[in-house]
Amino acid sequence: MTLAFVVAVLAVFAFGMVTVFPGSVKLRLVERVPMDDARIGRMIMVWQFTTLAVTIFVGPLIDRIGHRWIAVAGFLIVAAAILALSAARTPAGAFLGCAFLGVGGSCVNAVGNTLLPSLNPANPAAASNLGNVFFGLGAFTVPFVIAFLFERVSYPVALNVFGIIAAVAAVPSALADYPAAGGGADLAAAFALISSPAALLAGFILFCYIGLEVSAASWTTTYLKKVGFDERRASILLALFWVSMIVGRLITSQFVTTAVGRATIQVAALAAAGALFLMTGTMRRRLAGGCAVLSGLFFAPIFPTTIGLTYSKFSPSLYGSVFAVMLPIGLLGPSVVPALIGSVSRSRGIHAGYRIMVALAVLLFLLAFAL
Repeated sequence: MTLAFVVAVLAVFAFGMVTVFPGSVKLRLVERVPMDDARIGRMIMVWQFTTLAVTIFVGPLIDRIGHRWIAVAGFLIVAAAILALSAARTPAGAFLGCAFLGVGGSCVNAVGNTLLPSLNPANPAAASNLGNVFFGLGAFTVPFVIAFLFERVSYPVALNVFGIIAAVAAVPSALADYPAAGGGADLAAAFALISSPAALLAGFILFCYIGLEVSAASWTTTYLKKVGFDERRASILLALFWVSMIVGRLITSQFVTTAVGRATIQVAALAAAGALFLMTGTMRRRLAGGCAVLSGLFFAPIFPTTIGLTYSKFSPSLYGSVFAVMLPIGLLGPSVVPALIGSVSRSRGIHAGYRIMVALAVLLFLLAFAL
């Protein structure tokens, strides 16, 4: 195991942490900062928009200068963001912390998802699946650790722990040996990839997938409470959704290759569509809960295999630029889909809202034919 692999794993773990961090601390944050739900929504939008915008530029920059200083900057900015949220006493301070969280999160996300396949260019899909196991671990474990700390120490101390951990991760990032950067790639050449059918298609697939994942994370507990689970058991089943995603990526990393990548995505998308379809028509708790957990297993290989399969069509020296085309399109999914499900659910019920997820999984299956 090389130090560069450790940095890549730390980077995707950190992005998993960043993804769930605002939601994990918001209840304690609003005790210190006067904000209503509308302001909290705008704060999270600042974080999401910053993540999307910075990704467009940080990917080509990795191709130009390499991973080292983007990784170092990413971990330090994440640390600064967490410390800013720890010290925030005004809405402006909280908004600033979330903006920094978007910048740092974009950096570590781009580092992790371009470095892992670069370390195994012969099978980037397997490398991406294995690495993204740690994204799931970050998203799953961090809320529990935060809740544990909140019960024992003050809000600032709890957040400072995470800030220090993020800052310490910058040390191996500075010391590791990385694959050589492209060096010759300029911004104009990187943006020429915007017209690449392979990168654009992957972006639309990620639009469907990230929309599905964030919708499941946002609405699963609501759905499960509707079919009869109490809040505690619904939360446990949501945690098991993340566990099944971790297990699924670990399994997929052992067999997926470029040759079977498209079929893997399609089988996973169809299985996910089937589980979600069953959820739209049942009030039986066991069936609903089982499908909610299994959907994580079916979702698992779609993101990393799409990333790896797309990278296999390009030189490793362009991975950052390709990522900068794919991911911003993908990040539009969670800006649209969860809100659409909410609108439908408000008027027709959560089961009807889940039909949107079924349609999105079927669309993803069809788009994968072109891969």
